[in-house]
Amino acid sequence: MFHAGEHLDDPLGEWYVYYAPHDAPGGINVMYADSLDGPWTHYEGNPIVKSTWDGHYDVSHVSSPDVAWNDDAGEVFLYFHGENNTDRYATSADGLSFDYGGVVMTTQQFGQNATETSYNRVFENPFPENGWEYAMYFMVNDTSNVRRIGLAYSHDMISWEAQPGWVVEPTAVEGANVAGPELWEWNGTYYVLYGSSVGTIFAKQVDRDLRGIGDPIPLYIPSPFPPEDGRASSPQIVTADGKTHMIFEAGGRLGATVHHATLDPDGHRDPVNTHPDDPLFAQCSGAGSDEFDGDALETRWTVLHDDEGRQRLEDGALVLTSPATSINGATIPNLPVPDGAWEVTTEIEYAPTAKYHQAGLTLYSDDLNNAKLVWSFANGGIRFDFTWKRDGKDRFDSWAWEDTLFPPADLGSTAWLRLSSNGEYIVAALSTDGTTFTTVGRPIPAADLAADSIGVTAFRGVASAPDAEARFNWFRFTPSEAELADCASDGTAPGDDTDPGNGTAPGDGTNPGDDVDDGATPGDGTAPDDGTGPGATPGDDDASDTDVDPAPNGSGDSGLAATGGEVPLALPVVGGLLLLTGAGALVLRRLRRS
Repeated sequence: MFHAGEHLDDPLGEWYVYYAPHDAPGGINVMYADSLDGPWTHYEGNPIVKSTWDGHYDVSHVSSPDVAWNDDAGEVFLYFHGENNTDRYATSADGLSFDYGGVVMTTQQFGQNATETSYNRVFENPFPENGWEYAMYFMVNDTSNVRRIGLAYSHDMISWEAQPGWVVEPTAVEGANVAGPELWEWNGTYYVLYGSSVGTIFAKQVDRDLRGIGDPIPLYIPSPFPPEDGRASSPQIVTADGKTHMIFEAGGRLGATVHHATLDPDGHRDPVNTHPDDPLFAQCSGAGSDEFDGDALETRWTVLHDDEGRQRLEDGALVLTSPATSINGATIPNLPVPDGAWEVTTEIEYAPTAKYHQAGLTLYSDDLNNAKLVWSFANGGIRFDFTWKRDGKDRFDSWAWEDTLFPPADLGSTAWLRLSSNGEYIVAALSTDGTTFTTVGRPIPAADLAADSIGVTAFRGVASAPDAEARFNWFRFTPSEAELADCASDGTAPGDDTDPGNGTAPGDGTNPGDDVDDGATPGDGTAPDDGTGPGATPGDDDASDTDVDPAPNGSGDSGLAATGGEVPLALPVVGGLLLLTGAGALVLRRLRRS
């Protein structure tokens, strides 16, 4: 995001937004508007930077643009990567026609076993007493395939000196990776903003060396359902004309779109946790729920693959043993999938200790077409995976861990798993404390999965692993609005539950939900993942690139479309909560290239 009207003599619009797809050949593009609220017009000369530049480079792709004004040069400086291990810059007097500058950062220059350096954000150093006028944040991947935020300093925005150590390292809160950094000043305090494997944009206060300090603060939690797909990253925040705007990317890692949000100081939103007064629906659950307090499963349950009597009700729980099989041989007690929107949550007690222990929720069409949200032990140790098997092949990303959530080290023996559907897509979520849920994995189109049953399962993949029992303490459907009203009338509803979503699934009151990312899969439970399966391939970065359609019919209109409601965000700061409300997606279609 660049304030063209502040620096250029005759810009096409007051504001420029630079964007790029990531998949080859990429290409740096620009769109412009007189207001950050739009409408936006795509520049007819796009792409302004291509994957080849005569006499300078010929790479597979260029992507991840960042633009800054260089006062000393009196020019626009554009930063971009190509390949993933090399960051470059170009200069321009008008922000549209650029001259190549050179290389600003490489993996060799950064060191620390780096394999990728990309997604630069360049800014004036707010603490110049440390001897540097400019600073740069960027994502670094290394030989461990963990993405962190690095730092470099410069006197002139051209020659950069990499700094040892990290600005941000991922924790269990953020997931396996962090990326898409930005520096933001709010009320006199500086924060580093960044995307994460759990899909949330986080903020961390920084010290005077620009290093992140303290705990990560959730800044923006995306909806798990399209178009956000449970993933937001690469934020840039600007206050103009008394209004604070955030431009960011949202959606699947290699199919993201550009989005816009605005500050709403009085708003509140968490599209994943829509019933904070009764997060597990212990006080009011929907029809079809089962507390497993009988001697045997009710007759409405069907049990698949139960030749050996692997399931029993015991002490108020459904207990499953773990046969040495894949999911197509595992015992699966199940119920019919409800019509329309629905949501199911279960409490599981489990202790996976060996490959390929796994237990959790399943959606089943047949042995070759199903989905599972499982607590597992596989590559990387204990994890939670949301895997879709389609025609016998798992959709699973073991490169950027888009389908896995790694839990905190102090995870106990109990977790809460949730599957939700808005009627069109199915998403998954996990809670490790019984209070707050986090999205796991990518949405699954409900029609493509075509599951007719939903249930629970446990299995161990290989005979060499010991049997491990899984205890499901209950199986609850989220109540409808009518059921919540009935609970309220008989005094069983929690508090003054003011936002039941759409009554049958999580949401912002009009649309269900929220979703996340990352993980190496136990595959079908029979063999280890070699890291080369479906999903992103090595060489593709973790965040910050955006796919955008050209204007329809050559009209130059960006195709501004709403996301389906207000989309706030929350950053606790001194004096209260900072909240952003989404104004919609700037562009909701992908760039199609010949």
